[in-house]
Parts: sequence; structure tokens; C-alpha cells
Amino acid sequence: MLSCVLAVCSLGVSCDKPVLGCDYRLTVMWQERKSVTEPIPLQTAKVYAFFVSPDEWEVTSIENARAGIATAVGDPSRTRSYDMTAEAGGESQNVFEMQFSTTPVMILVADTQYPMWATGNANIVAGLANMYVTIEFMPLSWKEGADEPTVKAPWKFYGYGNVHIPIRTQLDITPAVFPEGSYTSELMTTARCYAYYGFSKANDGRVTSWEQAASGMAERKADDSDDYVEEPFDVEASMTDERITMELTDSDVMLVLYDEIGENKIYAYGYLDLTDNPVNAEQTLSVDLNRTGDSWTSGIWNIVVERPDVPEPEPEPDPEPEE
Repeated sequence: MLSCVLAVCSLGVSCDKPVLGCDYRLTVMWQERKSVTEPIPLQTAKVYAFFVSPDEWEVTSIENARAGIATAVGDPSRTRSYDMTAEAGGESQNVFEMQFSTTPVMILVADTQYPMWATGNANIVAGLANMYVTIEFMPLSWKEGADEPTVKAPWKFYGYGNVHIPIRTQLDITPAVFPEGSYTSELMTTARCYAYYGFSKANDGRVTSWEQAASGMAERKADDSDDYVEEPFDVEASMTDERITMELTDSDVMLVLYDEIGENKIYAYGYLDLTDNPVNAEQTLSVDLNRTGDSWTSGIWNIVVERPDVPEPEPEPDPEPEE
């Protein structure tokens, strides 16, 4: 590159402006789950380039971001469209390649699935033939009430507060029981389990009897009221490889598990917070029928055992009076 510039100067061509030529490769990643530390490819992105300064132009909405429209800083009446766009490539369709021969350049990355976008300075300089840049969208790291944009120079990230990623968590539950007179646990192979979305400790989600649990109904306080409403389950689990399994798709979940061991009717309910969108979650439930009392808590579970009624012994008759 240097030898080329010198040759041009020797011919009397002005060298006041440096010669630019840069192959720019942008890889777009994102954070889908807090429990997965490694970013994954964002396969739903669009990338635009504007031959303007990022200090003078901005993108003010997800609609404009997806359409490739920028607005003059401080003057919303002035807008302009993009100068260049790039097609997605690479094995995961998240790599974008562009060639620049001018500066400054503002890059816009807009997601077509979630309402988030980012703008950044390409930082094109003379003599730099190749640039390899990776950006990562991290909507789960955004805290409620935090200022936007989230700045990680030279990038500004927008829209995190409106990103609501669907939960997809595989839950496995291992339920066991210590039968009466035994100190060896056994798997509750006939147990059944339901999940209720939107039920939580905050709205006093609960079941109040074995019959209610077995019917697939649960109750919680109605919004802005102390009255309870009864609702059916959202997901029913299945028994697989000696475990209860189900896929959950909500962040606030109440689980209800029930079984009948001999004459004892067992039910338990507990709450899960899946805000972090884990790939897998595991729970165990252990019910000891040898313990005293009919209700207790263990881990996330509120456990109740409805024991059979033991008839009271009939009073002995009064002795016959002696003659």
C-alpha cells in the first residue's frame, strides 16, 4: 500500500487526502440465555452502512433501524437512507462483508426478530486493508430502568428494554418417597405433575387439597384483589427414564405434583423463576411418610400428606353394676 501511494505522488497527483481501501468483516453475536456464557450467532440481523459521522447522525427507532433510515442529531426533520447494505454470509449467516474507500462510516445493525439495534463507527483509516469486527447484543444484561443506549465504544446498543426473549427450559424432576416403616426411598413412578404459568408466591399461587391438585386446577389471587381465581394447568409433564420431564416457556411457573401411596394422598407445589432462560433445570422432591405432621416445606416445595382417617376407638361400655 505504501509503495502505491508514493508512485502516485511522483506523478504529481495531490496526496493531501490519504488513499483508503478496506475490506470490513462484521460478525454479529448475541446472548440468548444468562446460563450460557458463550455468545451465539445472531442469525436475524440486517447491516447497513452510512457515509456519515456517527456523532452527527443516529437511528431513533426499531422501524427506522430495520428500514436503514438515520436521523440528524438534534433535528428529527432531517433523515437519510443508507449508502450500502451487506448480505448475511458465513456458516451461521451472521457474517457481513463490505468494502469501504471513504471515511467516516457509520454502521447500523438491526435485528429483525427482537426490537434491538446498534450503531457504531467503522473507524476506517488509511493503510488498514482489513478489519475484522465482532459485536454482541446482550439484552439479558440490561437492568430495569437503566439508561439507553448501552454504550460499548465504538458501539451504542438500543432497545434492550423492549426485548422479551421467550423462555425455553427443559425441566426434570425426580420424585421419591420413603414409605411408612421404610428408610429406603422409592421412586414415585405414578406421580403426575402440572405447570401453571403466571402463578407465583407474590400472587399466592396454591392448591388446597389433593382433589384440586389431581383435577389439574390451581388457584391464585386475582389482579388487584384478594379474591382467588381457579385456573387449569398450562403444561402436563410426562414420566421419562424415571424422571418427570416437561418443557417450560414462561418465566413465572408454579409446579404441582401429586401421587397416591397406599392410603396416603400426597401433593406438593412450588415456584420457579426462569427469568435467566436456562437450557435445563432440575428439581428433586422427597416425601418421608414416617415423619410426624401432615405438611412441611422442603426446597421449593410445600408438601402436604392427606393421611387416611383413623376411626376413634369406640368407648368401652360401662361395667355392669354388681348385684
